[in-house]
Amino acid sequence: MGLISTADKEFLATLPEWLDGKSEILVMIRYTRAGGNKSFEFYTSFDMLLKRLRQLQPGDNVIAYRRPQLPLRGFVDDAFINKCLMDIPDGKEHLLVETVQRTAGSMSWFHEGSGETHEGFPPWPDGNPDVITGTVPDEKGVVKAGVY
Repeated sequence: MGLISTADKEFLATLPEWLDGKSEILVMIRYTRAGGNKSFEFYTSFDMLLKRLRQLQPGDNVIAYRRPQLPLRGFVDDAFINKCLMDIPDGKEHLLVETVQRTAGSMSWFHEGSGETHEGFPPWPDGNPDVITGTVPDEKGVVKAGVY
């Protein structure tokens, strides 16, 4: 099966459908030719997500998750850390994402970190009906896999 374009009608129709009735969706963006750089971003409106898609470069890869992700949320203090340690089994992969966007000049991002000791990382797209992936096409509409 070939790569799906982020400009594909079905891809674009899926995103607002998934947002309908939900407070947010999580999107992982893998940047091409960026040394493995990626970002995890939350979107509450299709318009904001569409605006973000238009800022990406050809070859960047977008993975969106229909089901709520990263359910443990709060301000990091001793009580929150203890709750996380109790609720997340040891020995599983985990993902931590700040929900407040950082900005430096014209750049902005959500700080994230991951590890191998606790569960919580979003599922990979491999045939999962609750995950959709698209790749940003070039100016001619051609989709080529990036280098991640």
